Amino acid sequence: MNRCQMKIVVNNKEVQAPASAKVSDVIEGEPYRPGNLVAVIRPTEAIRRETDEFELVTPRGAMGLRLNDSKYASLFRELVGDIKGKGIRWQTSKVTAIGSFPTQIEVSRDKVLYDRYDCFFALGGFDSKSSYIMIARMAHEGAYGTSGAVLGRITKGRHLLNELREGEAILDILPVVEEVTERDALVTGDLSHRLEEGMSVETYVSVRLERSSPVNSEHFLVITEKGTLPITEKTQTYSACSKNLDVSLVAEAKGIREPGVVTVRHEGAGQGRVYFYKTRRQVAPSHSRVGAVIRGLELLRLAPAGSKVTMVTDPLRVMVIGMTQAQGQAALASFGLKQRREGDTADDAIIVEQEPELTMEALHSPEVETLGVRPEKVNDILLDETRAPQSARYLRKMTGLNHKPIGTLKVHFTFEDMPMVTFEGNYSEAGHLVPENEFKEMTLRGDIGITNMSRPNRGLIGFRLDASDEFGPTGEERYGTNMVGKVTSSLEALMSGLNEGDIIYLREVQETLAPSKKSTKRPKAPKPAEGTAPQPKPAAKRTKSRKREEDNNG
Repeated sequence: MNRCQMKIVVNNKEVQAPASAKVSDVIEGEPYRPGNLVAVIRPTEAIRRETDEFELVTPRGAMGLRLNDSKYASLFRELVGDIKGKGIRWQTSKVTAIGSFPTQIEVSRDKVLYDRYDCFFALGGFDSKSSYIMIARMAHEGAYGTSGAVLGRITKGRHLLNELREGEAILDILPVVEEVTERDALVTGDLSHRLEEGMSVETYVSVRLERSSPVNSEHFLVITEKGTLPITEKTQTYSACSKNLDVSLVAEAKGIREPGVVTVRHEGAGQGRVYFYKTRRQVAPSHSRVGAVIRGLELLRLAPAGSKVTMVTDPLRVMVIGMTQAQGQAALASFGLKQRREGDTADDAIIVEQEPELTMEALHSPEVETLGVRPEKVNDILLDETRAPQSARYLRKMTGLNHKPIGTLKVHFTFEDMPMVTFEGNYSEAGHLVPENEFKEMTLRGDIGITNMSRPNRGLIGFRLDASDEFGPTGEERYGTNMVGKVTSSLEALMSGLNEGDIIYLREVQETLAPSKKSTKRPKAPKPAEGTAPQPKPAAKRTKSRKREEDNNG
């Protein structure tokens, strides 16, 4: 090999890199999100030289051999090439003998106690030129030409000792790397890290999802849709992500949690948490299996809690809501799926609903139905995540914006000249909606508010249509109102022809709300309330709408 070049394995692909290459030099074009961790692993050959686990491959299957830390274990490592290909020389009720091959082991005629499944060196005829590997089939005492020479124990495939026949060969002896340790690898976000000959780099984790858990798989796809997975917990058994625990899931596929298996907890404490298993665990009734890690297991295993890794799913999420009908058709075609347009079928219509909505169901459907509306029917909202985090969470959940680009609200109450329009929420979900971010001096046209848990109509969602210094968007006073954001698109378009029971469509825009400023001017006085001097007809309408607002306030 050119001395100016070295071999590096990147995501299981061998590449040639300059001798002084950094991580950034070899990962160009590979799946990777800036700021996430990558794994850098020592050369496989170096790790295998130090392993204590070997497989003895036979015509009947493979036996696992775990070496001890004796000089005889070191000798075994040196003699692997000589032992490989040797046959079963003889078997008795006490031992299975494999060989022979020459060594320089010192001869001893002492009797030694051996435990069942001990693996040790023996000398045929007390001559080191005819050395054997012996496996104790039972605990016994014997003189085999050495002073013990135990090198390890058979840990797996022990039943094969009863199936092997004399003359059958040891086909191969393979070092087993069950787990790369922190000694052998590191995770880093520093792409200037220098590489060495033979190192491996993992830039992402890939998970193949299974059809048997469509609901829980969709939850996983929502969490990882932007290509990044946050690691929020890490134990000896698993790594986990608790990014979104505010979900409703169902019980789906069960199974033993083997290393690499991915599950979602569908009920109980931590509902919605995603688990990536590193060791074998039994079936858990509260977990649904969604898939398995097919690449990047070391990156996932070594990444500490609080870090992020790049995630690629197979398949990608099938989600065309928010696209135009034409864009949706192209996106579905990339999955090999057919589109059936409903509602507004024009190319520029915005898709607001998709059926099936679950990826694992859509991929196995003959066609996907997309409901389109005119772009002006999609209303833009801006949520105040900083000052009203619980209210923003509640609104996203009620609308579906927590898992899709366009959400929905059902009109609860509207009437001509009302200063607000209200939408249905969820009384139970709002049971923990504590008061936050109440309005200070007044509410403005376009403000969005939610009735908090302090009031009987908790969970109700409202849009303010006129300014008020007394009432919020749901008709509540300050203490009962959580201000959560504002409508940034046309309220006239939203209210045009709107009736109770209608569905409106919402899209969240990503801007920054400016800090609220205290007004130095008193807001314009409202029209006189009911019971004051007679007013012109327009003012009378205002009076009636104000009374309806107070009635709605309860």
